[in-house]
Amino acid sequence: FEISYIMACTEATLTFFERGSWPSHQRPYELLFQPPDSDFPVCNYNVVRVPNVPIHDLRPLKDTLSLDREGFLLADLNTRMDYENYFDQEKLKSIYMPEIKALLKERLGIRAAYVHECVIRRSDDKGGHLGSFGQPIPNVHTDYTHDYALELIEQLTGDKTQAETIKRSRIQMLNVWKPLKGPLRSWPLALCDLQSLARDDIVSFDEVHATAVLESQQVVYNQSQKWFYLSNQLATELIVFKSMDSTVPGEVAHASFFDPTCPNSEPPRESIELRILVVY
Repeated sequence: FEISYIMACTEATLTFFERGSWPSHQRPYELLFQPPDSDFPVCNYNVVRVPNVPIHDLRPLKDTLSLDREGFLLADLNTRMDYENYFDQEKLKSIYMPEIKALLKERLGIRAAYVHECVIRRSDDKGGHLGSFGQPIPNVHTDYTHDYALELIEQLTGDKTQAETIKRSRIQMLNVWKPLKGPLRSWPLALCDLQSLARDDIVSFDEVHATAVLESQQVVYNQSQKWFYLSNQLATELIVFKSMDSTVPGEVAHASFFDPTCPNSEPPRESIELRILVVY
């Protein structure tokens, strides 16, 4: 099965790692704290903004997508959450997270799901990291490496024996993403069909915090990459994509982008994302 790319499409600028821009004797890194030595470089790599990247509309493909093939799928959510509820930690835990787990069990046939993170983002008119909520991230990246996902299992289950059992099962790290209000036009999410993402274009990267180093992955641009988004995404429409899979390898690179067709009067984006370990 191959996607036909003759469909609605926008063009936008995406931000990628610049290939070979970091010293050959170092891993690329970024410091996410203020170092004691003010002369110490905060990062050791460059990025490049690639204009006019075609980003195709997923909406015509809604019923044909697969986590095993493209790496993402779309789902409709019948939720009891109101807009204000998303800023209430107790309602997130008692209503929204169980709804998402139930949907994934019904849709995918998983045995268990463990929420690792819940991320709410609210945009201003630019991407970046500002304000009390995270901003849309314009840099193309993936969220989990294989090794990092395995390390999380014991932390999420709280049981070493159970964690070892889970490691013998098929596991995935899934991202479940949606806007809090729709239809979304401001800073939508772009996803790369994992079949079009070459391993050589994925770069291991260290996020250096004051007390820990987390490994993630950044991406360099290749014209063979196929990019998609969901036009006018509603608050009841979920994008589910995988960041790690122990059985069918592959991860979905993603980033937010400024859509040049978005009206200036469009309200800022507000979105919620659950990052979930699922066990088959």
